[in-house]
Order: sequence, then C-alpha cells, then structure tokens
Amino acid sequence: MIARRDRISADTLKTVAVLGAGAWGTALALAFERVGAEVRLWTWRSAHADAMAAEGQNGEHLSGVAFPERVRATASMEEALDGAGLILLATPSDAAITVAEAAARVGKTGAPIVICSKGLGDRGALLSECIGLVWQGPVLVLSGPSFADEVADQLPTILTLAGPAPLAARLADYYSNGDFVLCPSNDVAGVQVAAVFKNVAAILCGVCDGVGLGANARAALMSEAMREAAGVVRAMGGSVDTLLGPAGFGDFALTCTDVKSRNYSFGRRLGQGLATVAPGQTIEGAANVASLVRLTRRLGVDAPLAAAVSGLLVGRCRPREAVEAAFAWRRDRAFEAARAA
Repeated sequence: MIARRDRISADTLKTVAVLGAGAWGTALALAFERVGAEVRLWTWRSAHADAMAAEGQNGEHLSGVAFPERVRATASMEEALDGAGLILLATPSDAAITVAEAAARVGKTGAPIVICSKGLGDRGALLSECIGLVWQGPVLVLSGPSFADEVADQLPTILTLAGPAPLAARLADYYSNGDFVLCPSNDVAGVQVAAVFKNVAAILCGVCDGVGLGANARAALMSEAMREAAGVVRAMGGSVDTLLGPAGFGDFALTCTDVKSRNYSFGRRLGQGLATVAPGQTIEGAANVASLVRLTRRLGVDAPLAAAVSGLLVGRCRPREAVEAAFAWRRDRAFEAARAA
C-alpha cells in the first residue's frame, strides 16, 4: 500500500469523482471543491444531470446551494471517472455495490475509492469487503456526524477516513480544511460497524421519544447501542477506541437525537403511529437492520437492541414493546450479575 500511496501525485488528487447525486453526494462535492478539487458529480439519470447543469444547483436534493464552476454534473460514468484521482461512492448503501461494479467496468479501478454509504452488503458482509472484490485500488470508508445541509453550508464537522494507514493519512491531510476535517484511521471494520449501528439505534431512539418515554430512556438506549456495537467491533478485529471518535460517539449523538436525522424521525413517527417514508427516501437503519442482526448472530454477539428494531419493523412487536425489550435484556443481565456476586 505504501508503494501505491507514493504513486498518487498531488495533481491526480485534484480531480475527484462523486458517484451519487443525492444530498450527501452533493454536499461532498461542494466540500471537496472548497479544498481546490475539480469535482464531477455523477447521477444515473440524464434528466437529473441536465437539470443540475441548467440550474447550477441540485434543486432536487439540496436546493438553494449554488454550484461553483469546479463542480460539474454528469450522467456519464466515463466522464465522471476520467482522470479522477479519488472516487467517492455516495449512493444509498443498497446501490453501492452495483454502482462500484459499474465504475469498475469502465476500466479505471486503480484510484482509491471511498465508501460514503452507511450499510452492509449481502448476508451481513461489510461493504468494503464486497467492493474490494470488484475494485483493484484501495478501498476506504468515510463516516462521522455530517448532515448534508450543514456540510454544504460550510458549518464545521470532523469525520473519520478509514483505510490503509499511510494512504488514509495522506488523503485526510490533503482534503481537510478548517471546516471539513478528516481524521485518518486504519479501522475500516470498526468505522463501518459504528455507521450501521448508529442508524439502527436512531430508529429506536426516535420510537422512544415518539411514545414519550423521556430523555433518560433515549440516552440509555444510545449507551446500549454503543455497547452492542463494541461487541461486534471486537469480534471483527476492530478497535473499540473507534467508538470514542467521530464515527462512533460523534455520529451516534447526532443521528439519535436530531429531527434532521432520517432514521430518528422515522422512528419517532413509528412511535406516534405515523410511519411514512417520502418517495425516493432511504431509511438506512431500516434497510440494514436485518443484515445487522444476521451479522451479530454469525459472530455470536448479543444485540438485543438491533433485534428489537428488527422485530418492530416486521410487526413482531409494538413500538413501546421494542424499547422495553432492549431494557429487559440489560435488567436481566444486572440480576444475573447480582446473583453471581
């Protein structure tokens, strides 16, 4: 990996392809342009690319934020990847593998690709594992507290960029500025586990608030979710310290408490009996909870909170019962410890 790192010139890094023109992909395009990159923002729909080019903004997903000259929208994968020294994969998680495969077919798979989606692959596999099967270059992961509108508006945040240590450090240094700070890590597994868990936890935290169980209960659920995530991170050979950083505590605090979080707001509506999803909107926690439960079972890690969310979404329990199930597991463990003392 050091040899590959050394072959990436600064000139090459000045061209960035962002695959996925939702709100997050658009915000990333703007953030990377601000550090001096020429950015190609790819969408799979020609009409969407034409509208962005005509309007000078992504009116469909991030209206009101004008594109600078160095951000160019395109529906051509070849045009997006031509000369790109870095590729950001910013689609919903269920489309990430398909888009990475399409990019690989273009034949330019030596550049680093950064997974900016927060989900799992088939049967609970990490997205980095799945994409690594089709991508010849380094595979990295970006995660942390990052509402798209705030990134687009240049409000400050700190994210974790996980990948091969020398390369992650170089990319983090090159693409950071005072408002958009990338912290390098080599814990690719831990960052991805945290990203999936925080979305699932956010649903149950929203349910908790929706049924009116209070801030104490929500905070307790967040701590239980981080405990469960720590068990999976350990089982996968990752570092629990990752959960203390932007991809862990930072993203949990954001996603589990703020109404701008799709997952939290979805859970809150569930708790209020108003479960609705806007057309074209992806609720990553709901889309990935079944895969997360399969992963925890395969690893032999207790994950009652994840199981409770899974049960709620398939109708095995009601909202309040799902919250109570997570608390019941902790209570039972406390009693067991007291009896053993």
